[in-house]
Amino acid sequence: MASYLIYDVLVISFSGGKDSTVTADVVVKALSNPSLVHIFGNTTLEFPLTVTYAERYREDHPQAIFLFAKNDEQVFYDVCEDIGPPARMMRWCCSMFKTGPITRVINSLYRNQQILTFYGIRKSESVSRSKYNRVEDDAESIKIQQQTVASPIFFWKDIDIWLYMLAEKVDFNEAYKLGYDRVGCWCCPNNNQRAQFLSRIYMPEESKKWRTFLINFAKKIGKEDAEVYVDTGMWKARQGGNGVPAAGDVKIKFTNCTTEDHAKIYRLVRKFDDELVGMFTPFGRVAPELGKKLLHEVIVLDIKTNVPILSIQPFSQDGYEYAVKVRTMNVKDHDELQRMVGYQVRKFNACRKCLKCESICRTGAISISEDGYRIDPYKCVHCKMCMTAKYLDGGCTMDKYLRTK
Repeated sequence: MASYLIYDVLVISFSGGKDSTVTADVVVKALSNPSLVHIFGNTTLEFPLTVTYAERYREDHPQAIFLFAKNDEQVFYDVCEDIGPPARMMRWCCSMFKTGPITRVINSLYRNQQILTFYGIRKSESVSRSKYNRVEDDAESIKIQQQTVASPIFFWKDIDIWLYMLAEKVDFNEAYKLGYDRVGCWCCPNNNQRAQFLSRIYMPEESKKWRTFLINFAKKIGKEDAEVYVDTGMWKARQGGNGVPAAGDVKIKFTNCTTEDHAKIYRLVRKFDDELVGMFTPFGRVAPELGKKLLHEVIVLDIKTNVPILSIQPFSQDGYEYAVKVRTMNVKDHDELQRMVGYQVRKFNACRKCLKCESICRTGAISISEDGYRIDPYKCVHCKMCMTAKYLDGGCTMDKYLRTK
């Protein structure tokens, strides 16, 4: 256990469910430290009893540093209306309403510190979780880049959890007493029919509102029997953005420039602006002063050689209301560089502020707010993780959720 001493901050990820409750109790007792940091990610979709329990837990553990993480900038139903409800394979809500807000809390308080986070993940919960490691620090596997993740109860079964709580007299979320076997978001597509039945009893107004939304959405995307589609749970298996107008935003549309080599003209869904220019910061030093002013051209210099590698300028193109011309220069692989350019154009067109890019960035250079998508050139180390499919498939999370099948 001595190895935990190499970390600056110890954090317990507290969801209000039985697993995170037991993890918190085990870790606090094992380390004899009641003052550990607990972060509760309020997704805005929690069971009322979960929020009540989190507040009660904080009161019962006055020495703990108990922090709340919440996305107050977006409304779940508004996002659903735009890109469709989350589904089992497309849970955009996790990044937007949980991982992203938690990342913001960690970045605001513990920037540049080594963090060990204790999660209540168990191998027996699902096939995907069975592939995790008990201790994980691989950049490709963890959701928040600034931390190492440890799962103390990784090999525990449900019976172990309940026996521990009963034996140690640990207070727990009363939603379990109502019959729920999991107490994550009440409308999660991973919830079973039993959970939905219980929600109709204990949360009738919200359940009715959600079902009405799902039926209207089903009709909008062309499902013939919308009520059957919803009531049989087929909406949970939805994949891609079929029928959703926003699906057009993730499609990278371009034409090759006929007058310049290695230049492409990309369609934009809105006007060329400083936000788009800023998205080229990971490529190198953005130098608008070196471009042709009459053309509003911006040059990007390679960060190591200080040689120009990109030329960016607003452009007029038949068939595109808005467009940008990007030319690659002084590189061996023009196609590879243009592929990554396409990723940034997709971000500009499709960004729904899911906060995934914020979570990926190790240095906190990326910030996403009402003012737009910003990359701080003084914090960016040009690692290009935010433009690498290994970490962000398609260069933008929305590509996964809105790509048509």
